[in-house]
Amino acid sequence: MVKTGCILHSTDPISKQQLSSADSKPTSASLFRQLFEADKNRLYAYIYAFVSNRAIADDIFQETCLTLWKEFEKFEPGTNFSKWANVIAFNRVRHYRQVNKKYQLGLSDDFLQEFSRNIAIMESRYDSQEQKWRHLEHCKSLLSAPLRDIYQRFYAQNLTAPEIAQSTGRSIHAIRKAVHKLRKRLFDCVEQKNTGASV
Repeated sequence: MVKTGCILHSTDPISKQQLSSADSKPTSASLFRQLFEADKNRLYAYIYAFVSNRAIADDIFQETCLTLWKEFEKFEPGTNFSKWANVIAFNRVRHYRQVNKKYQLGLSDDFLQEFSRNIAIMESRYDSQEQKWRHLEHCKSLLSAPLRDIYQRFYAQNLTAPEIAQSTGRSIHAIRKAVHKLRKRLFDCVEQKNTGASV
């Protein structure tokens, strides 16, 4: 079973009581909890990708969690928590390999660095795609009722232009024109949002 909770004991820098009271006031503890909760499953998967062993991944995840909290004052709010957490997790993985020589499996630090870079690239692409889907959902909500109806029939129900024309009583030419208008409207809206997000 994957353990994506951070076990914090009373002797740890942040206690369970501090974390549970974090919801009531906007402190660094509440910000840490919010960011960590949103990222913990991805972070565990990142660690597991390096070690492919649940017990070891659990241990490194716990160490990473505690290090993240201890170092949290160095984190700049508004920057990418996932990238920051990856650096700390990667260092914990390297530390584990140095301490446990038998676990190195002939993998060099250069290989691990390259592997880490590749994971970062994949995560960046995933985040970008996820953002585009959110923009598309928002742009769909801005469509007029007739265009939303065309979207529903053409994309969600996978109907052809002739089928939509037959069920709506409109000409095939009018439906194709509406689909073209719909695509352009959505493309322009999503592009505008992506451009705005990247500025």
